[in-house]
Amino acid sequence: MRIRTIRSAAALLLAMIFFASVLAGCDLSAVNPLESSPTEQSGSVSGNPSAGPSEISLIDIPDESSEESKAPEEQVVRFMCCGDNLIHPSVYFTAMEYYAAEHGTTTDYVTTHEAGYDFLPIYENLAEEMISADILYINQETLSGGPGTTIDGYPSFNSPEVIHKAVADLGADVVNLAHNHMLDSHDDRYLVYTDALIKSLGVQTIGYYKNQEDTNNIVFTEKNGIRIAWLSYVYATNYYNTDANSRLKNSYIPYFTQELITRQVAIAKQSADVIIVSAHWGNEYSFKPNSFQQTYADLLCELGVDVVVGMHPHCLQPMEWKTSSTGHRMLLTYSIGNFLSGMQEAQCVLEGVLTFNVRKKGDTVTVEDPMLTPIVCHYVKGKVVNSKLDTGYREFKLYRLSDYTEELAAVHGVHYYEKRKSSATLYDSQTGKLGAKFSIANMIATVEKLIPAEFLPEEYWM
Repeated sequence: MRIRTIRSAAALLLAMIFFASVLAGCDLSAVNPLESSPTEQSGSVSGNPSAGPSEISLIDIPDESSEESKAPEEQVVRFMCCGDNLIHPSVYFTAMEYYAAEHGTTTDYVTTHEAGYDFLPIYENLAEEMISADILYINQETLSGGPGTTIDGYPSFNSPEVIHKAVADLGADVVNLAHNHMLDSHDDRYLVYTDALIKSLGVQTIGYYKNQEDTNNIVFTEKNGIRIAWLSYVYATNYYNTDANSRLKNSYIPYFTQELITRQVAIAKQSADVIIVSAHWGNEYSFKPNSFQQTYADLLCELGVDVVVGMHPHCLQPMEWKTSSTGHRMLLTYSIGNFLSGMQEAQCVLEGVLTFNVRKKGDTVTVEDPMLTPIVCHYVKGKVVNSKLDTGYREFKLYRLSDYTEELAAVHGVHYYEKRKSSATLYDSQTGKLGAKFSIANMIATVEKLIPAEFLPEEYWM
């Protein structure tokens, strides 16, 4: 850098001397600051041996600004990926109560379609990071049926429409609809309605296709000069299991098949800088990937997928860098767990948010700085207002595990479930064995058991 600067300055000085010599009629060769030998005094800087002093060219003298302009421009996209957004009745009753408190109204637990909801306080501890991400992905696992349908919970969810507005307000760029609850209306009515609703909010959806031919239309997003292809697959649907495509008229379900995955990855590769797969798979409540997950993870890696965002088990599962037979490296998360839910088991309230960067410089694209930030879905035991739907859990709020306090842990509603069900589902911080109850120490032990230190925030390995 110093040499380039000196030569640029010398070039400027030479130009000044040259033009002065033309006016004064002086001999330029006597004062050329770039001369190094008598031979060079009679030639030109451009290398033309027949050129005299008056023909000196400055074009070939290295210039720092021109060299830097030739360097490949570097672009970076920061991703944030959130798992299952499951809006159980206890969650939407909480949103009703937040709304009533803010507006000084009475909570209406009956006419749920007309009720006011405010979901944003539940996410507020993560909202800044969500909004500031270049690309925010969320798996919206409960759909909305729209006017004329009944708000409902498990097993056939029908969520208040305002949840989709809340997700959009939090900065969501991509919302996944391919999950086992995508046919909770026992057909595709909720799926079609929710897809249109989310898109009307300016958010891209993945996992919904109008028909089989539509699966050739890959969803792309572009940010900071980087083109991202999104693919989404589901192991099964609760209704019709794996044969829904023979029954549906307005939708095509992207079940895991080698044919579909191979074809879509090939199409995506034609114009994508990076390929990200949303994978809805695995055994519920299990910390271990099953053979189905491992088989398809191998396929995705061999085909050249860059990132797999796994979910559905409702708890954390391992993550790793996976390398193909040709040396391609893929970031693999078998499950990042839930995001927001009313689930009661201890392993289901310990969750993760995945972040990573995609960096592009010239033709080189890399996935860098992956991190799994552990979070806790907090709630307390309150009053049951609907014996059919309501567990009575209230005051839902998401916390980073690093910010979660012993005072909060002491009142978490999961203790009520553990006492009633004798449930013990975390790794023990003392013995390292599975079968411990909810506590901060045991949540940390579970995270460190499942997630390699290289993927965890500093406070977990310093």
